[in-house]
Amino acid sequence: MSQSPDEVYQELFEDVQSAQIFSDSKTFCDVTPRQITPEQILEHYREEKSKPTFDLSSFVFEHFLIPNTTIDVNETWTIEEHCHRLWPLLTRTPMKENFSTLIDVPYPFVVPGGRFREFYYWDTYFTMLGLIRSNETDLLNNMLENFAYLIRTIGNIPNGNRYYYAGRSQPPFFVLMTELVGQTEKYRNELEIEYQFWMEKRAIILEDGTILNRYYDDLNTRPRPEAFREDTATAQLTERTDIFAHLRASAESGWDFSSRWMDNETDLSTISTADILPIDLNCLLYHLELALGKTNKAEQRRQAIHRYMWSDELKFYTDYNYTKKERTNRMTLAGLYPLWLHVATLEQAQQVAQQVEKLFLYDGGVVTTVAKQSTQQWDSPNGWAPLQYITYRALLQTPGYENLARTIRQRWMALNERVYENTGKMMEKYDVVDIHKPAGGGEYATQDGFGWTNGVYLEMLHDRRKEL
Repeated sequence: MSQSPDEVYQELFEDVQSAQIFSDSKTFCDVTPRQITPEQILEHYREEKSKPTFDLSSFVFEHFLIPNTTIDVNETWTIEEHCHRLWPLLTRTPMKENFSTLIDVPYPFVVPGGRFREFYYWDTYFTMLGLIRSNETDLLNNMLENFAYLIRTIGNIPNGNRYYYAGRSQPPFFVLMTELVGQTEKYRNELEIEYQFWMEKRAIILEDGTILNRYYDDLNTRPRPEAFREDTATAQLTERTDIFAHLRASAESGWDFSSRWMDNETDLSTISTADILPIDLNCLLYHLELALGKTNKAEQRRQAIHRYMWSDELKFYTDYNYTKKERTNRMTLAGLYPLWLHVATLEQAQQVAQQVEKLFLYDGGVVTTVAKQSTQQWDSPNGWAPLQYITYRALLQTPGYENLARTIRQRWMALNERVYENTGKMMEKYDVVDIHKPAGGGEYATQDGFGWTNGVYLEMLHDRRKEL
């Protein structure tokens, strides 16, 4: 089945989602048929559904295998043992399952954990940091090969290896993954194909001829299947016809959802991600251009980032809304990418670092954005491992702010350790403002596992020991 479940199961899919047979919209996207084919199930449904005795829930459980989310772990492990020993429990071996929504790949891969039963593109970079520290180089190389395979066969790396993610990618970290193991040259052809995807399908030409890029989704006219109920509800709050394009573009960004994309931070239906040229994406593409030897293009992009995304007033980098022709002026940790990937000048880097210390630093690390009213998960009070890591690395290479970097590392690790001691789990995200809460809130129940948190913790632990 090389189709999304909303296409395959049609009105059955919509009815199951609308009836809330499962509390999580993603669950039904990941089911597999027990015995008969999807076509036969749909035909059977059409015959049965109008009968007075018909029960939708019973029908679903009779015809589908429901995916499992639990991971049983050893209660007596230290946090370090937990991070090292969890990789086998998070590793999946490709199995040809009939009518599964999984996109097949040739080699084993690591999943984040919890409801995330497939790999995710940008998560994998931070997972790989931990795989290196756990000496799991075979697994890391397998995952590089899987990504290369997807680029060769699909033309890009999808958001995750599910057919319902096929319309979008995620932040282009593949080049950084290859650099972790010194294999950029080996994957040069695949990196070139990926670059073409971003330049052909995600580029915006501004009035002065500047080319910058945005997040988008090629399947932009309908709700995301894995968030069908939620997206449908958001769409009902607005008369905008392009709402699904913006919701899906946010999912490509990895920041789903955040005040970063919203005109009104308390109203998700004001989201305008597809109108925004993001600072993080354009820094990643600058890095990719340099790696591919496109030095002129990289320099043009660097100048454009300074011109359109640096704010002298805020002393910070923000995204640029190209339809409004103005910076969004939303201060978020995405503004640290220019420091991490060497786009910022020394003076800019030091100004950004000052703002991090003044506005983002809390007891548990750094907060994702400075928004005060938003309830989205990529906002305050939440802290996320990838952004702690990028901020930490960015400040570590900013003269005069190395100690601030170490403070962030220390506070984040201490928060991970405290929650692990209380729960035996590593979480997807944490509340860095109220450090006595077990984990941050958001779009779905908090997930444990958790690939990128484990990876960043092991990398920071390695750094801490190296300094001692």
